[in-house]
Amino acid sequence: MIGWAVEALAASAVLMVVVLLVRQPVRRVFGPQLAYALWALPLLRLMLPPLPAAWSEPAALPIARASEVVTVLVGAEPVAAPVMTAAAPAATLPWGAIVAVAWMAGAAIFFLLHSIRHRRFCRRLLTDARLLDRVDGVCVIETPAASGPLAFGMARRFVAFPHDFADRYDPDERELALAHELGHHARGDLIANWIALAVLALHWFNPLAWHAFRAFRCDQELANDARVLAGRSRADRHVYACAILKAAHGGAISAACHLHTITDLKGRLRMLTNTRLSRARRTTGAAALIGAIAGGLIVTASGTQAAAALSAKVESATGVQIAAPPAPPTPPAAPAVAVTAPAAPAVPATRPAPPAPPAPISKTRRADHVVIVKDGKTTRYDGDAAAAYIAAHPVPLTPAPPFPPTATVVNRENCEPVKGTMMTVQTIERGQKIIIVCQNRIRDAAAQAEMRATWGRRQAEFAAAQAVQAERRADIAKRNGLQQAVASLRLARRSIESERNLTDDQRRNALAGLAEAERELGSQLRP
Repeated sequence: MIGWAVEALAASAVLMVVVLLVRQPVRRVFGPQLAYALWALPLLRLMLPPLPAAWSEPAALPIARASEVVTVLVGAEPVAAPVMTAAAPAATLPWGAIVAVAWMAGAAIFFLLHSIRHRRFCRRLLTDARLLDRVDGVCVIETPAASGPLAFGMARRFVAFPHDFADRYDPDERELALAHELGHHARGDLIANWIALAVLALHWFNPLAWHAFRAFRCDQELANDARVLAGRSRADRHVYACAILKAAHGGAISAACHLHTITDLKGRLRMLTNTRLSRARRTTGAAALIGAIAGGLIVTASGTQAAAALSAKVESATGVQIAAPPAPPTPPAAPAVAVTAPAAPAVPATRPAPPAPPAPISKTRRADHVVIVKDGKTTRYDGDAAAAYIAAHPVPLTPAPPFPPTATVVNRENCEPVKGTMMTVQTIERGQKIIIVCQNRIRDAAAQAEMRATWGRRQAEFAAAQAVQAERRADIAKRNGLQQAVASLRLARRSIESERNLTDDQRRNALAGLAEAERELGSQLRP
């Protein structure tokens, strides 16, 4: 069990690295929602049980045992093997169990502390809260403890807004901010946050998992942004960007969803300029996602060579033996042939002890020679002497496998038409196997292959031309989107500069993020 847990933790960490490397290219090509779905891969690997032993152990081929040497022991009586007493192993500390207990205790303490902190945070939000509305079973409240719009609660679902929400946001911005927070409840993001927090608790000692958790939350917000803006106009995107900038804040709550993180402000503003994805691209991305998840689980499953290699690396790095080594297999007993020994001479009454049994004889038999090893001396018989020894001491030989009958190959110019790809015909005439090679079928298959190749080349040329045109249109659309994004950023800068409800730190942080985003967009606009 400890070995499986270590393999699962190591494999899930490797899959976190893979997701961190591919999430941005996947987001650009297939959209932020598929990039967010990639985070199911480490979770599913933690839940994957080990593969059955029958799936991972290769079966032994019987033909591999055909060349084994037959060994026979000859003796008057079986000789008892000496009993060897193995030395008792030295007592050692169960380091594997100690590490497992420490890991489980750390995970439990981590999850408990975050649960208590989140409960206190929710209680502080509900204190002095005022109910504004109910939308689809979600209570919309106004509370002085909220610094920006956020969603929290699973059994009792809430969306919290700050007390000055109506003064700082215009009606369109309030509508989009509410749609964003309601989207978190509708998508089940709060449940996903608790599951991700449990995975982080299992990896509490791993800095990579903390980085992966922050990237997971960023992809979650981008996916929800894409859901809110699906089918909306460019004016709505500009209003949404202004709402994000007004809600910019440095705080973050582990198990609550919030609109006001400033950490990934540039990425979210850049996402607003993305063009709509086609249905074919979304379908291709979904199929690639399913294939990537299935492939990652199969490759890293416990019981495979990759999982065994991970366990070996963890053992060498920590010096702790993860699992007990398997017991060595019991060697099979060698077959013995009993040979009648000559009668022993009479023993005088003064010597009642029986004579010692003869020493065992090891004999290795082959087809052309016989080797006898007795009392440390080796005797070899070749040719007729070997045949005479075998006749005197018969031992059954391993039968040789039968050879398949030979076949005659015949070329025929014309064979009867047949559906399919059969190029040869096998018959038996007078006990002889004959293979007929049909030349006309080969010519027909070659002609059809040439025709299909020609048609394939034409389709490829047409697809290449379409791809060039699509790339040109995409470049034009991207440039137009970048220009509109730059204009939106400039309008947002003027709006923040004139906003009186922002503090100096908030205005400085927001303007700095806008300036950096405008520089990046401007660099992309240059030819």
